[in-house]
Amino acid sequence: MNLIILDQNLDTLGVVGVFNTLIWTRRYYEPGYFELHAPVEYFALMKAGRYLFRSDRKDLCVIRELNFSRDASGSRTAYCKGYFAEGLLNDRVLDTQVNLTGTPEIIGRQLVQRFAINPTDANRKIAHLQLGTASGIGSSVTVTATGDTLGSKLYAVEGTQECSHRLVYDYQANTLSFEVWQGKDRTDAQTDNSWAIFSDSFYNIKNAVYDRDETECKNYAYVAGEGEGSARIIEKVDLRSSPSEERRELYVDARDLQSTYTDDAGVEHTYTASQYRELLRQRGLEKLAEYEMVETVNSDIDPAANLTYMVDFDLGDLCVYRYMDVGIETTKRITEIQEVYEGSRQTISVVFGNDQLTSVTKLIQREVN
Repeated sequence: MNLIILDQNLDTLGVVGVFNTLIWTRRYYEPGYFELHAPVEYFALMKAGRYLFRSDRKDLCVIRELNFSRDASGSRTAYCKGYFAEGLLNDRVLDTQVNLTGTPEIIGRQLVQRFAINPTDANRKIAHLQLGTASGIGSSVTVTATGDTLGSKLYAVEGTQECSHRLVYDYQANTLSFEVWQGKDRTDAQTDNSWAIFSDSFYNIKNAVYDRDETECKNYAYVAGEGEGSARIIEKVDLRSSPSEERRELYVDARDLQSTYTDDAGVEHTYTASQYRELLRQRGLEKLAEYEMVETVNSDIDPAANLTYMVDFDLGDLCVYRYMDVGIETTKRITEIQEVYEGSRQTISVVFGNDQLTSVTKLIQREVN
């Protein structure tokens, strides 16, 4: 593994040959992040750099914070940290209304093309970014949006179908390729892929922290679109598994979604009644995703056990988790993997399930929306 520092043009400046600690955190529903602690002789290289590339991966990281410290004993260290390149998409906003129909992948490719690859204002272009190979996943939805950051809107639309996006970096070609993808199903209920079962009985987990919180959970939305009073169009979105499940309602004011809109060419379009209700339903799904029940399991994985990281399991994979000692059994996607390197020691921590935002962050989001 070589840690290569690049400048703003993605030209190589140098290599961090020795480091004290590297924290490499990959995330499925939001950009990952890194933190690198190294001897002070690498401070000047870090300071001159804009990007960090790890030669054994296809991730590119943006350096956003830099620090030098000297303790009382005279020991000096340097560190830098930042986020994976997917975070660059949050530096662009949807400054005009978009009205799109297609799979999350098709919509994502159109949005990235319009706002980051070939924007009307050339100054908004993200250098080296291109569209990667399409995978053909997902089912069709209709989306209308304005004012959102590009990255967060992509994750919101993709999240309703449990897929994600990534920017794949090619060091030789100096390109960033946008791809929409989905982790593999590795549950024991399917036969297409090898199984990934994490369990205390298989001795492949070192510890376990289980958390379930349904305090803010909502599973039924009334999405109010255009119209006034009794004539207002209301779409009901029910995520309950059965009518007997407890009903927890949410009201979504979607007055900004109109059945008639004008495109960039000045041509007026009108959704059919069914298309407009699908538009409201998609908004309801995205809002309900902010109120999901929190159910996560966080474990350190034993790399010497029966499952090999990035071979038998990886980020985004749907896996089975069983901790039989206390009766925990759940099927969840791997939404976060943190790798920590300190000398010759490597630790892998895995989060299964939706590790929701803090209530403070949620409150801020709702105020903005």
